[in-house]
Amino acid sequence: MKEVVVNVKDGKIRLVLHWEGGDHSEVEVIQRRSGQHRFVTEVETERLVQELSRMMPDSKLAALLNRLGKRTARGYSWTQGRVCAFRNGRSIAVYKEGERQLRGELTLDEAARFLRVSAMTVRRLIKKKILPAKQICVGAPWVIVERDLSLMDVKEALGEQTPLTGNEKQQALNLHTCGTQTAV
Repeated sequence: MKEVVVNVKDGKIRLVLHWEGGDHSEVEVIQRRSGQHRFVTEVETERLVQELSRMMPDSKLAALLNRLGKRTARGYSWTQGRVCAFRNGRSIAVYKEGERQLRGELTLDEAARFLRVSAMTVRRLIKKKILPAKQICVGAPWVIVERDLSLMDVKEALGEQTPLTGNEKQQALNLHTCGTQTAV
């Protein structure tokens, strides 16, 4: 290499390389701003931490991010400590036990206990759009507003339980009308 000519203009660095044989090569790269470095967490990952940090503790959030295949800016898997450091560096609030309930939010399992049905029944209500619920991403907990459990559509749907198979030929067994009793 004989000479390197560098021009900086409009946030770009332009290099012209002059080789001994007379050939020239040009390279152009974007100039980094002050304080900027190559280790940046994906915007989607930051959004997930922002939204999920108020719904679950750091250890569960780290496990969810790892299941989703998300990595830290340096390419590491997430740990409770890394989630904590990430949150603190961006002033993201930490999860506090009981705050979801104070906001009137329930998880799928909590809603099932409240309604005295199985979690699968609650999932079906959500899938059929009878019970409003939101999920930040696949694998995140479902968030159900407690007052929505009292909606008329939910009450009606729970009143007309059907067999799990959805087969019209299947009949429900009514145990209250079986009149045989066995003495022990």
